[in-house]
Amino acid sequence: MSYRSKIRMSIGWIYPIGIFSSYIFIIIESALRRMLRYDGIDVIGVPYFTIVLVALMFIVLGIIQWFRYRNWIYPVLGFLIGITTGQVSFILPNHNAPVIFMVTYFSCFIIIILFVLINWNSFYSHERFEINSRRLFRLASERIYKTDDGYTERPYSGGKTECTKDELLGFVRFLHGNYIVKPFYYESYVCLSFSMNTSLIVIHEGKEVSHVIFGYDGTVTVKVSDKDYRDYHERLSFDQLCASFTDIFKRFLDYYKEGLESRIMIELKSAK
Repeated sequence: MSYRSKIRMSIGWIYPIGIFSSYIFIIIESALRRMLRYDGIDVIGVPYFTIVLVALMFIVLGIIQWFRYRNWIYPVLGFLIGITTGQVSFILPNHNAPVIFMVTYFSCFIIIILFVLINWNSFYSHERFEINSRRLFRLASERIYKTDDGYTERPYSGGKTECTKDELLGFVRFLHGNYIVKPFYYESYVCLSFSMNTSLIVIHEGKEVSHVIFGYDGTVTVKVSDKDYRDYHERLSFDQLCASFTDIFKRFLDYYKEGLESRIMIELKSAK
């Protein structure tokens, strides 16, 4: 019987969860400090523990994202946000901090804004590529019902497809323009790369991550990376997973040839 395989949660979801949790910790720590002051214990009302905890969270998440995506913008951003968060107490009311600390805080805040603006294209492209890659992997796993074998390094031969070179290149441009794949062009084929892990904006060869190869002679080859395969909770049938990717890209190509490009986006967005 068919079932829908679940993919591990994206790291990006940790941020809103962590930020929401930090508000709860701030309320609890502030209440505890008020109680201690009410009992005559001389403590400062600023929730230092939570501030330091949240600052460390941003720095650690940036490091984790580096190991997952291999994209330098995330650890740098995590470090900047962590350092800035650690200085929040200096701008709170009734905190007699030297003016230099307030200047440092606002300087860091401005640096974060400039860093995001300068690297906005990288942030945006990475997020779009990852979202659509995760949709592709969800879509591919919907039709898989076997879990009796695991990962293998060998590429999967997906047979052949009927299309002209111009149709294929137009199809590739459409997928790339919608941040579904990152293409790499070679003499006899085009490699369409996608990944839930390594950032597509930092790779130099299409075969570094999961990919589908369309030969100009119509041949189709699929390769799923070990890192992406391990993001599934279930130990899926590797051949069925690759066959599913073959069917998806062949179907998307047929949609494109028939002028039904919108169906590609509708099908992708339907993957839960």
